[in-house]
Parts: sequence; C-alpha cells; structure tokens
Amino acid sequence: MGDVILRDFDGNTLSSFWQYGLIDWELFHGCVRAVIFSEGDWAIFEYAEGVPQRRGALCPPNRELPCPGTYILLRQDGTPISVGLTPVLSRRRHPTVSNTPLKTSAYRERTRARDPCCLISSLPVSRDDFSRFKAAHIFPRAHDVDWVNKGYPGRITDPATLPELGGPTKIDSIQNMILLRSDLHDAWDNYKFAVNPDRGHVVIPFVPGYDDIAGKVLKLDHIIDHNLRPLDDLFRDHFIQGVLKNMKGAGEPTWDYEDVLGGGMMDLSRRDIWGGKLGQEHLEFEMAHRLHSLRVAQESSRIGPSDLIDPKVVKL
Repeated sequence: MGDVILRDFDGNTLSSFWQYGLIDWELFHGCVRAVIFSEGDWAIFEYAEGVPQRRGALCPPNRELPCPGTYILLRQDGTPISVGLTPVLSRRRHPTVSNTPLKTSAYRERTRARDPCCLISSLPVSRDDFSRFKAAHIFPRAHDVDWVNKGYPGRITDPATLPELGGPTKIDSIQNMILLRSDLHDAWDNYKFAVNPDRGHVVIPFVPGYDDIAGKVLKLDHIIDHNLRPLDDLFRDHFIQGVLKNMKGAGEPTWDYEDVLGGGMMDLSRRDIWGGKLGQEHLEFEMAHRLHSLRVAQESSRIGPSDLIDPKVVKL
C-alpha cells in the first residue's frame, strides 16, 4: 500500500490516491478523465527519471493494479501534452449536527428500522442501542436544489408520505439513507471513502487510515423491498465527489470540523476561518444545512396530497 501519484511533464501533480489494492488501471483512467481536461488524447506511463520524455512502460486501462509510485501523463506517442485540472469542485458537506426537529426526524427512525448494522463495517446494532450509529444521507440535504435539478425526486419509489420523505423533493427518503458507525458517518460526509456500485458495491477509501473498511462490500442483502433500497445513482454521485475532493491534483484542503463546528456552535468572530472565500462557502453551506429542516417543515404544512414535485417549491 502507498501513494499513487500522476504528474504531467512539468512535474505538476494531476492526481493521487492511497492504493489499498482496490483501484485498478481501468478505474484510475476513469477517475483521471473526471478531474482533467486536455487538448488531445493522452496515456499514462511509468515515470522514468533520466529517460527521454521521462517515459517508462505504458500503463493501459486494464484490471491490473497500479503499484505505489509516480507515473507520468503524456500524449499517446509519448510526447508532452498540455493538461489542466477541471474547475469543478466536490460538493460541500459537513458532518451532521443533531439539530433536526422531532417532527422531521422520520428518516432517522426509518433508517434504524431498516438497517440492523452499519452497512459499511457490518458492526451490528445490539439491543436497539444506536449510541454508536448515525443515519447518513448519501446526497446532502442542504443541496436539495441540485438534487432536484439532477432529477432524483423522480427516481425515488419510496412509498412513504411526503412529510416522511422530507417534502416534495423526497431528499429524506430511505433510498437516500444508510446507517453508519458514528465515526464513519463523519468520514462519509468528508468523502474520505465511497462505495462503487459498478464494482459490486465495494468500499474504496481514497486516503490512508481506513484499512478496517477497505475492500468491504456494502451490506444490502437484508433489504428485500427495492422501494426501500438505496439508489445506485446516488452512490455513483457520492463516489465522483470523493474523486473530485481527493484525486484532483494534490486533493482539496481538509477542514478541522471539530475546531470549526465542535458542539454544533459557530464562532462567527473567527476571521481566520470565515474570512476567506473557502470559509464563506462553508458558512453558506452550513447555514443552508441547518435551515433545511425548518424549510421542510414549513413546506410540508403547505402542500396537499395532489401537489406535484416542483423545483420551485424549494427556495434557498
């Protein structure tokens, strides 16, 4: 195990990840396509210092595993190519603060009723003691406008009532929920690991320190009713967010959420945190995240059974 690093001809880091023996060349090529743009077709080669163009052996997209080390991205003929990183950033999300009003907590109770264990680690719930567990959204609630724009409400087949689903967006559907160990819930929100539904729902961490869950398979066999099963499209979206955050360039900076949001409090006088552009983006997200439950409660009280799903119902 170790770092796999991909550089361009000038030595700039284009992508990197921690290899647990789970990301093969085919998957890595797909991840690289998600984080770069170029003026032509490219290929990945082993990095060979002192060799013309620093080009070693070709590394084609196949099921072999990249060994930890440094690689170089060039044109297919081995000459340098101009490459840029996509401006797209991972979707902001924060570890959940337990501020959800009782009347909008149906998603938590329904997730607990469905899942007998952490779906990532398989740690079982003992005697209905959920002290070590949290109900985690796959797609974050505060981004409900993006959720609607992607058409996810139309893919939810969960038969629960609209208030139980989180209003007309249905973002609190149990099909957008999984039960996780509390520590894994925060790591999930931080995109430290993800589930790849196109590789048998295998758990793939992007950074070191997750050997205990790397390679595990998401536990879904207890969910008989497909109307209650988490959607693969949502896992794909979460996986891409993990790629954007951890595998684009040297990776996005990691916030110390315990320092910034510890205990659910925000000290707005701390200009060192909130003064910059990144801090302002996090503040905007956190406010939307905390106001979401209130908006859902207000909207649910206004809608009737004949109301259709309408993006205009949701306002930020």
